[in-house]
Amino acid sequence: MALIIAILAFLILAALVYVVFFLIFKLGWVIAGKKRNKWPLILAGLATVVLFAIAIISIMLGVNKYVMPFMELVDKTMQKTEITTGIRPYTDPKYGFTINLFGGTEMSKWIEIDSEQSIAAAFDTNAGAIIKKNQGQQNNKAQTPISGFVAYIQKDKPLANVQEYLQDQANTIAEKQSQQFQLTAEPDFSVPNTVFLQGKGESQNGMPVTVYITFAAQDDLRYIVVGFVVGNPAYQQMVKDEIRSFRPAGMPAAPLPYNAAFTVPDREIPAALPQAAN
Repeated sequence: MALIIAILAFLILAALVYVVFFLIFKLGWVIAGKKRNKWPLILAGLATVVLFAIAIISIMLGVNKYVMPFMELVDKTMQKTEITTGIRPYTDPKYGFTINLFGGTEMSKWIEIDSEQSIAAAFDTNAGAIIKKNQGQQNNKAQTPISGFVAYIQKDKPLANVQEYLQDQANTIAEKQSQQFQLTAEPDFSVPNTVFLQGKGESQNGMPVTVYITFAAQDDLRYIVVGFVVGNPAYQQMVKDEIRSFRPAGMPAAPLPYNAAFTVPDREIPAALPQAAN
């Protein structure tokens, strides 16, 4: 039924577009002193086909550019049956920044918005395995822990004063607080060239969401990493440690909080991780 309605809606839209084009070409035909309707009919049909072809191609290109890079993570989350534990140091192969990923968290491919802006996302793929394990269990009201982050990178000329830039970013977030998002701690400037903020928000359905934000700048790159988490306090702490561990390229990586094995399903061999510094 839904398919039939969609087809009818498409045909009605196509007919309306055709009529509009016909009226435009017909008006031009009349102004030109022509009487026959043959060419306005043909041109209106061709214009309708070209318009819909351009629209379809644009949609396909948009999906390929902005949606497909995330689909690998979505597929892994849906197919995953075992929970991944531990923490691993991650170095981005494209931009060189480092971050300590925990659990089943994996990075997507980068989306090149333009020559100066890129965006990627990460997601804890354990959610799929947890949902599967909870299925069929009666009286199970435990909330599935969910977390992820978005990394945005902008290339620009080096800053004259990095600290002033970071303070401005922290002030902007503070000024934009509302009932939907509020900071819960003072900005943390303890890591060079970065500022870390934390707050609480609310989803569209009223679910509380903890948010962690890191702004950073190094050489000609500006970084924004926004993490979100829904889960118990221990899970939230792991996400907090994850976002706080972000370091721009060229800076020493953050130490691991403890020695633990970590594997990415079907992609990596478990390896011993270095003991964190005391």
